Amino acid sequence: MSRDIQTGRWHQFRGRCKRAWGELVGDQELTAEGNADVVAGALEESIGVAKREAAREIARGADTLASYAKKAARAISR
Repeated sequence: MSRDIQTGRWHQFRGRCKRAWGELVGDQELTAEGNADVVAGALEESIGVAKREAAREIARGADTLASYAKKAARAISR
């Protein structure tokens, strides 16, 4: 799991804790801060997932290109 995903999940957890504590003690500012942390964490996790998917697509494209290069090299050497 990438660092962005882990950090995003941690921020979401921390935000949920802040939000729950804010609701418990009646602190609207802390509740709002918790909500903001949850949203920021979800965004950070999404960025991590997107980076991981982009890396997979690049690797897949490089593998495909290498396969075509091998086929072309075999055809030329015959």
